[in-house]
Amino acid sequence: MKKIHLSCLFLSLFLLVSCNNSSNTNSSDTNTNTDTNTNTTSPSTGTSTGGDDLPIYEQGEQKDINGTGLLFKESLGFNTKDASVFDENGERYVIYVSQEEAKGKQVFAARKGVINNGEWEYGEKHIVFRGSENSWDNYIYQPSIVKGTFSYQQESYSYLLAYQGNEYGDNYNNHIGLAVSNNIFGEWVRVGNTPILENPEIFEASFGYGSPVLNSIDKQGKVMLTYAFGETQISGVRVKQCDFSNLNEIIIEEGYAELPSEGLIGRDDGILSNVGLAIKDNENHDIILANDGAPSLNIPGCASSFEIAIASSDILSSTLAKWTSIKKVTGFDTMDMNNDESLGWDELYSPEIVTNEYGYISSDATSIEVIYSTFNEGVMDSNYTASLCSIEVNLGE
Repeated sequence: MKKIHLSCLFLSLFLLVSCNNSSNTNSSDTNTNTDTNTNTTSPSTGTSTGGDDLPIYEQGEQKDINGTGLLFKESLGFNTKDASVFDENGERYVIYVSQEEAKGKQVFAARKGVINNGEWEYGEKHIVFRGSENSWDNYIYQPSIVKGTFSYQQESYSYLLAYQGNEYGDNYNNHIGLAVSNNIFGEWVRVGNTPILENPEIFEASFGYGSPVLNSIDKQGKVMLTYAFGETQISGVRVKQCDFSNLNEIIIEEGYAELPSEGLIGRDDGILSNVGLAIKDNENHDIILANDGAPSLNIPGCASSFEIAIASSDILSSTLAKWTSIKKVTGFDTMDMNNDESLGWDELYSPEIVTNEYGYISSDATSIEVIYSTFNEGVMDSNYTASLCSIEVNLGE
């Protein structure tokens, strides 16, 4: 299933960007998410038969709103978090973690956004991907989607999904897997029955591999895969060059680039853990980073801020390269100045930069939009209070 290949010319592939489309046909076993074969409304997106016209995920008690930028509402009991967001043909797609029913098992949901009176307005929620029972991805987290041309089982697909999974829902022994589709809301086909990156730790007591981010290299099948790793003694964020053109014979470089922390000011320990990444479509192919801040004093497993930084693509190959910090985003930045009771969000984590469908932003972009997860002080994520919010960050800051 998996073929390892060493490449020493990581950065040179950025020069090969092409719009030519091609497809390869091969055969292999598949693992299809058969419960989500259409883009019609799933049970959790339907309306109540008891006279309430609201969808199920909006019928319960509403979450406290202490800050600005809320993307859309889902009731208490529905964790809306860890989004992958991209714009394509004037529309926006948000793929995120949620539940089908209140306090249920995590699934991936998706919504489409359209501009209405200058603001993004998001449509109904669709359940698009579920974990596999009694498998390595019984519990699923951190979706990331990129567009390209990907061949699998004699079919050609336009979208590739990478995600984190584990068997027991305890955030240990995580692995990274793939799925493909031609429709964000439609059938997603698992690529094989095993992860493409598997936790190498023998005793399965470490975090493993997770939080994947996909950025296209050639707008076809070559992809830059960024992911967090946590082993017994070390942790950080690595980048690998992958060729997913033919998913029956995946090619992943044996080596990797480890993202440095030099230049970052968001946390004192110099750790990168849960990042968002965008590539600027300019000559230097600048890389824009969104990185979780230090763990919150109130909730140690969650960050209370995140940092935006930028560097040239040399950051992937040169030991001398470092980040230029742009902004540290805290709860203060999310205060509603028109509401005297607004104190801003207490916890801000899992930032994701809005890009185009290939993981790029335009060369002349002067600002970026960041989608992040949040909940309020003293309220644990396990109580299903997480929400998705948006903030604009000026790249000139």
